[in-house]
Amino acid sequence: MAQSAVGRILRSQRSNPLRISIGTSSSQTRSYASRSIPTFTPTSSPELDEKLNRIREELFVPFGLPLRQRNLMFKTKLADRLDEEQYTTAIGKDDEEFQLRPMHPLTRPTMKEAFETISLMKNTQDWKNIIPFLSGLKLSKRVVKDDRWEWIIRHATEANALGIMLEAAKQVDRTGFKLSSVGVVRRYYFELHRWAAKNQFSEPTVSKAFGFAKQAAELMEWPEHVVRDPDVDPKRRPFVIGTLLELSAARALNQFDGKDEGGLVATYANRLQGVWSLVDTSKEAPDWPTADLRLQENVPILNGINLALQIKEIAGHKTIGSWLKQEKKKLGGSIQSLTSKAPENVKEKPTIGYQQTVLLRGK
Repeated sequence: MAQSAVGRILRSQRSNPLRISIGTSSSQTRSYASRSIPTFTPTSSPELDEKLNRIREELFVPFGLPLRQRNLMFKTKLADRLDEEQYTTAIGKDDEEFQLRPMHPLTRPTMKEAFETISLMKNTQDWKNIIPFLSGLKLSKRVVKDDRWEWIIRHATEANALGIMLEAAKQVDRTGFKLSSVGVVRRYYFELHRWAAKNQFSEPTVSKAFGFAKQAAELMEWPEHVVRDPDVDPKRRPFVIGTLLELSAARALNQFDGKDEGGLVATYANRLQGVWSLVDTSKEAPDWPTADLRLQENVPILNGINLALQIKEIAGHKTIGSWLKQEKKKLGGSIQSLTSKAPENVKEKPTIGYQQTVLLRGK
């Protein structure tokens, strides 16, 4: 009889692994080291620290726990147990102790709150948290849409964190950040251009930006980023090659006394010629957003041509030099026409394409 009773007790315990033994202890620790749950480093803002901690504890941690423990927190009937007894679990790479507590699904941080948190990241110290933050969103099955990736990249520029975003792309399995969308890649390369332009295409910014641009181009060959359809493959777009031409030419002028060291400038100029049919050099646009987007693509290309023609080896080349001079006129005329038709409100509060056009024209 005694053996039968013991058998029933053991079977009961195996059938309900969430069961807490009330009669033997007022608390219970269940060890589960979920090493995918991100941790954050201190930031420059107490408000940002507080928001990161809330999102971690109320979104990332629950989704990083086994389903049984998550149910214990979010299912009302099970969560009531947490009011009676403490239940802790080990999380993260350091086996941090986390006490489970009742949570309501409707109180979970939203994606709006997630982006508000990112907007509080103001410097590279803060942006060191973006990779664990993105990994937490991916862990929590939160999807970042392309327009939001573009938004994140713009904010990274202001904090001198484009290199960190490149690292996020290298850790795509963890972060979900892919260089496979034309819009996202356009934004990344245009922000490299803006970063270099802001620093007047001087060193060390130009070399860093050029290094990032080359690495991004290499990443687009990775299986995780590659696009098989050539019609929507971002690495074939002229704005990618044009930005590489621009940055390589600026680097040659700064570091190598205007010599095309290694023939990189000539290489990118030839590649640009190969995709020139994709460059829109028309002088009209159906609306200003379309025109401004075209400026964002074409202004770095035109500046790349201008810088390349300052290199004697390129300007004096019979084929590529004369071709660049010829297309420079067409592209310059298109950009001038588009900017001259900018609405008054754009002139008063410049959009980024228009802003870069004015900046480089006045240089």
